[in-house]
Amino acid sequence: MALNYNLQQIENFDNLYVEEKDGMFTLNRVAHTIIFHCMSVGISEITEKNWEQFYDRVSMWEKVKGTQFLDSETRQPIFTSKEDVKSMIGLKTNASLSSKSEFLKRLSNGFNI
Repeated sequence: MALNYNLQQIENFDNLYVEEKDGMFTLNRVAHTIIFHCMSVGISEITEKNWEQFYDRVSMWEKVKGTQFLDSETRQPIFTSKEDVKSMIGLKTNASLSSKSEFLKRLSNGFNI
């Protein structure tokens, strides 16, 4: 199933795009990362009520599985911040929902504990 998303309920959603050299617009790194994190953390939308839970799951995921981006100069990982997640309140996707226990099971997949 393809991941679909809606950004229109995000405050200042037009600031989520950056202009490329060819005049085309693409999503910025933060928006792109958080949209795809919806699948890994099992939360399909970010709201005023759940943005901290979303951040907590992303933070755990990035610490265990790694980040999606590295700084182009230092090659250091770029972690998703609380401010990044909070700025995406209003995001809606069709990602599958996971309970806390399902998320933790997915997070620990591959570990022999």
